[in-house]
Amino acid sequence: MKKAGFVPALITPLDENGKLVEASYRKQIEDMIQAGAVGLLSMGSMGQQAFLSTSVCREIARVAIDAAAGRVPVFVGAMDCSIRRATERMAAMEDLNVAAFVFTAPYYSAVSPTQMVNYFKGVAKATKHNIMLYDLPSVTQAKVTYNMLLDLIRYIPNLIGIKSADMAMFRKVKLNSDVSDDFILVYSGLDTFDVAYKWGITNCLDGMLPLTPKNTGKLFSSMAEGDYATAGQCLNNILDFRDFMFAYDFWPCCSYAMNLLGYEGISDPDFNLPIAPENKDLVRQELVRIGEL
Repeated sequence: MKKAGFVPALITPLDENGKLVEASYRKQIEDMIQAGAVGLLSMGSMGQQAFLSTSVCREIARVAIDAAAGRVPVFVGAMDCSIRRATERMAAMEDLNVAAFVFTAPYYSAVSPTQMVNYFKGVAKATKHNIMLYDLPSVTQAKVTYNMLLDLIRYIPNLIGIKSADMAMFRKVKLNSDVSDDFILVYSGLDTFDVAYKWGITNCLDGMLPLTPKNTGKLFSSMAEGDYATAGQCLNNILDFRDFMFAYDFWPCCSYAMNLLGYEGISDPDFNLPIAPENKDLVRQELVRIGEL
């Protein structure tokens, strides 16, 4: 994935029985590709990966790969809390054309650097596919450090990249001539992505991108043209909507927003209550304000 651009963390639409709403997922994928996506992440943190049963994971990944139809690579989340459980997830999808399985550190309890390295080595050995790391310390309670990353690059031949918001680590990797130019660096610091882009970190991955397809497409096309004023306004719109949802109960607002954008299904964990009635108009108004409706 050498092309500059965005990789949306797809939002997984489910029905009341926890099954994939396939037509909705395919529409989201098509809209993202038409907006300029250079890759897709199926079942990331915004795609409910931690809340999905293994039995439905295969169908979600299969549909994503089929809908992409070779136009962009499809990365698939398989993170879990043990090597054994992660291996079980991968095994259900091992025969699919997965660009790479994506892994955070185990997230149930804090782990030491040694335990993290052992986990990543264990899951990498369990698949014929490539793997990518997902540095998400706010959730996992454990940080992938620069030195840890270098060790993992040396010892895991099928490790092809990392998603992180750690710009300092990315700077060191870019300056390290021992790290291949093909090693994928995907920035997840959405708040500062326009700044990172100017510095040469030109791939971004975030779950807000499917929620704001018009602003997302314009953001990246504007940056490619050097129009950072327009890009900055689009990024502000995306961040404003994210912050709005956090203020009014993030997951139910996310699910309702996706419905308003034309994507049927339930996009939040099954333990959530439905969106508060008084918040529905607020979500719609905010989507209108930022130009998505």
